[in-house]
Amino acid sequence: MNLRGRSRRIAVASALVVALAGVLAGCAPAAQAPDADAAFADRMSAALLQWRVSPSTGPFAYTIPGTALAAAIGDGDVVATASGDGAPGVPLEAASTFHIGSMTKLFTAALVMQLDQEGVLALDDTIDRWFPDAPGGGQITVRLLLQHESGLSELDFDLVGHVSPQELIDDVFTRPPVFAPGTEYAYLNAGYIMLGRIAELAAGTPYEELVRTRFIEPLGLTHTYLDGEGSGPDAVNGFVLTCAGGEGADCAGKNGAVEPQQPSPQWPGAWSAGSMVSSAADQAIWIRALVGGDVVDAAHLDEMLTITPLSSEYYSAAYDASGVPHVQLGEGAGLATWMVPGVGTCHGHAGAIPGSNGIAAYCPDTQLAIVILNAIEPAGLTPGYPGLTPLTGGALWAVGARGE
Repeated sequence: MNLRGRSRRIAVASALVVALAGVLAGCAPAAQAPDADAAFADRMSAALLQWRVSPSTGPFAYTIPGTALAAAIGDGDVVATASGDGAPGVPLEAASTFHIGSMTKLFTAALVMQLDQEGVLALDDTIDRWFPDAPGGGQITVRLLLQHESGLSELDFDLVGHVSPQELIDDVFTRPPVFAPGTEYAYLNAGYIMLGRIAELAAGTPYEELVRTRFIEPLGLTHTYLDGEGSGPDAVNGFVLTCAGGEGADCAGKNGAVEPQQPSPQWPGAWSAGSMVSSAADQAIWIRALVGGDVVDAAHLDEMLTITPLSSEYYSAAYDASGVPHVQLGEGAGLATWMVPGVGTCHGHAGAIPGSNGIAAYCPDTQLAIVILNAIEPAGLTPGYPGLTPLTGGALWAVGARGE
């Protein structure tokens, strides 16, 4: 999720009881009832504030500077709210846009699935079709890239934002694989940069144009674009947790400070693995459409949703080692799955990149779409699902009670 690699530590999550979230401005394609939006905001304000003051790295407790949240049930209007700041002295608005990091990967995965539907490429194609220099490329399929099971080396993050996506890929190929294809699960940002290149090489169309014309424009995502190539409302810079040992996840268990985030080369450089800018409301529309079956056909959605045995084994072992309840159950070919107490199974993706951390999820049992975007990296002790367990139950109640 994080462009520097997902934390391999499943930290103990604060067991916050939900009651819920912030100050609101409706943000959805259709006009919304102000009274209903105000009721949602009022019902969410306490729990959203509680979430923001909850994080701790161990000896150091800090407040998340700002959080935006959006929710919807079924085909109902998306309601959105915000609390805190997106930059020093700049209050967040419900429509504020964020760098959403690895939540971008859902656009890439859905794009690849559509191209497979159309016969432009095949999930069983091996990547030597496009990358003849890939080590073991004749054994690595598109599907294995989607599932984080290719075994290839990770990006050199010092290069991200300073060289082209193809040059990032070429650099990965100079290093030996870390395991044989299909034998382990290891979250890999490099794989999704490769998938972006495969999509545009196979389709003969730039990646940005593909995601804009297939997803962003048809769904009316007016606050969503690929940083560095598309255009839209400027994203908040957010904040960063700093300490003597580094920043972000490096500060777990250490004293630190919350500082303003400076512009990062990762924002445009993460490309098809993490360069999307979006708002909470836009992401709620997107995750509802994707998991609800409006973006890819049933067979390809099943492929995205079905948890792979290797990812299940990985997360099960990580939780067992940490001694905390299992929340993330695993991943399929693009979508992660969580078990949220009181809500049930939810599918989506989280993301972290300098200045922000967030998650978009759709919970089929309740038809709830929920998006949480935090103006700091990391937000809380669980970068893989920031705010999902503390806020989802309350969001379900708050949006469901709008008509009362």
